[in-house]
Order: sequence, then C-alpha cells, then structure tokens
Amino acid sequence: MDSNRQQALFIKKGAFMPKLDEKKNGILTGKNGDNDVFSGKKKSTRTHKKPLTKQPPAKKYRIDVRMPDGRRITKSFSRKYDADKFKAELLLEKTGIQDTGIYIKNDVKFKDFVATWFETQVKGRKAKKTQQAYVSDLRNHILPILGEIQLKHIRYQHARLLENSIIETGKSARTVNKVMMEFKTILNDAVKLEYLLKSPVRGYPELQEEPRHLTFWSKEEIRVFIDFNKANPLLDLYIVALNTGLRLGEICGLCWDRVDFTTNNLVINRSLTRDGIRNTTKTHRGRYVPMNTIVRDILQKRLRTRISKFVFSTQTGKPLPYDHVTQRHFKKSQREAGLENIIRFHDLRHTFASHFMMNGGNIYTLQKLLGHTDIKTTMIYAHLDQDFLREAAEVVSFK
Repeated sequence: MDSNRQQALFIKKGAFMPKLDEKKNGILTGKNGDNDVFSGKKKSTRTHKKPLTKQPPAKKYRIDVRMPDGRRITKSFSRKYDADKFKAELLLEKTGIQDTGIYIKNDVKFKDFVATWFETQVKGRKAKKTQQAYVSDLRNHILPILGEIQLKHIRYQHARLLENSIIETGKSARTVNKVMMEFKTILNDAVKLEYLLKSPVRGYPELQEEPRHLTFWSKEEIRVFIDFNKANPLLDLYIVALNTGLRLGEICGLCWDRVDFTTNNLVINRSLTRDGIRNTTKTHRGRYVPMNTIVRDILQKRLRTRISKFVFSTQTGKPLPYDHVTQRHFKKSQREAGLENIIRFHDLRHTFASHFMMNGGNIYTLQKLLGHTDIKTTMIYAHLDQDFLREAAEVVSFK
C-alpha cells in the first residue's frame, strides 16, 4: 500500500488534520498543538473546562420532625408543595391523622386554646386598648358560637357561621371584618404554636366595606366655636388639636421635653390612655409635627405659667383625665355655642386633615403628620366638602 493511501485511510479513521503552525517554526502539529500527531503516542482526552458561574443558593424548605420512636427526620425540598406533602405523610405515619388542617396535639376545646393564646400571645404584648377589643369580641361574638367546638374540628364553614352571626346583630361590614381578622389571627397563631398544621380558614375573604362617612367642621363652624369659648380653659387644647391633627391621647400625654421651640416641632411618641401614659413607638423616637404660629404662641404662653411636666394638666399638675374632655366638656361646649353639627373630639383630627387637603396639602405629607403607617388609612381623610368640589370644577372650563 503506497504512502498516500495509508495517509488517506488514517484521516478517514478520524485523526486530527495536521496544520502548519507558524509559531512552531513550520513543525506539523495537531489541532490541539500536539507535535506528535503521527508518532503513534496516545493523545490526551482532556478538554479545557469553562469556569463555572456561581449560582445563588436556591430557596429550601426544611422539614424537621421527631417521630414517636425517637427518630428525628430532617429533609429539605426546593418546592414548598413537596415539603408540605412530605410533612403530611410523616404526620399520617406519626399520628394516623390525615393532613386537613387538623389538630396535632391532644383534644382541646377552642375556648381553652383561646385562654392559653390570650395569656401567651396577647397579654403584655399588645396595647391595653387592643387587649380590651379582643376580650370584647371574644366574649360577644366568637366564643358563643365556636367556644365549645374542639380546635381540631374547626373548618372553613365555621368561619361562615361566625360571620353570619355577627351580621345578624346589625354590625357594619367594617366591624365584621375586624372580628373575622381576629379569628384568623387566633388560628394562624395556633399553627405557629404547633397546635394546627395549617389554618382551616386561610384565604377567607373580607366583606366589601362601604366608604366611611367622616364628619368635620367648616371654617364658619370653627369660627363660631372658638369665638363662643374664649373663656373656656380647654380652648387652647381644642385649638392645638385643630391646628395639628393630634389625637386626644397624644395631646394629653404631651410633655414639655417633647416641645422644641428651636425647630418648631412637637415630638410625638407618648400617649395618654385610660391606663396611663404609654410609648406609642417601638424606638421611642416618635414622629415630628410642626407648630404653626398659632400653636407656637399658645405653648409659649403656657410655658411661662407651667405647673407640671405636662403641657395640658389639671390644677394639681396631673394629666387631664381622658374622659374629662370627651364626655363632659367638648360636646357641652358645642351645644352652648349653638352648633348643630355636633362632633366627637376625634373629628377635630378629621377637620384638620380635610382642610389640609382642601388648601393644597399633599396626601403623603398628611400621612407623615397623622402618623399613619399605611397610606390607605390616610386616604379616608382626603375627602372634600361639596362647596370645595364646586369651586374645583371651575378650574377647567371650555366654551
């Protein structure tokens, strides 16, 4: 066999085609730069690996279960669905109970769990006002309907039963939603405390609420009230409320160490409740509410005759009683002034917010002034009276 034929057969078998590498002074080399293509030596099969790009760690769902025989089973999943399925299988093996959002521990009535829940999750952790709201709603709405049912037997349809019972009492959709949210909170905490595998009322929808009707004074009503109450010792407090939008508890709990005449700011981080003074923020820093000229003049005048650390106090230096203003004096002062639109003290806050918006204020600035964490709460104050709307309609006019 001639040499040309031998070379052709060699190429046909898949050998590398030789090429002339100028950098190697004309020596025949293989495709990979091997100068022994025809030497018969075994070629290296190594290939150059591309550098790996480090991927971010994938989210893992870890299951950790202690079995009755003492075994501890742990496993991680990339999908929550797989983790829940595996946990349900272990639960079935462990207790014989199928995963339907059912009770894991011993049989207990809902009312007994609620008693434990209130002591461990609410008492000492929530504000007194929140605790009182829970007690009232539990006593009047939730426990009479569901108290005797075992926790493991509560189902989605029990939420509907509870909701219907509250509606039958004539409560508004807003009140119904509030009670139902408390009920869902209890069951969610039952999951956290490992009484339930999952909440049976997860995803239960809220009722559609009608827009709240908020009452506020017109400029004329404000003028009539102030003019009539010139000699009223509480007039300064009312004027501060009208000019700042502060809550009654925030005004009654305001101390002189939170009044900054240098920056013209009030630092609001305390509030007077029926149970005493409490801090209203976790950081104790509070929010800053600017003083206009009227508020500044009132407080400087009161500072010269101060008898207490409280800006507004009784003759003995104690903070004004919460009900002293709301139940005894404010509404009486309105009637004596001849006003027909009798409002609550909290409506002075609505009055401030409404006039702030009608005078060109920004809704996000108002949110900061009022101390709302959710802009949706502030939006209820952004309503406008009919006279202002009629004037606003003239801004755009075509002939």
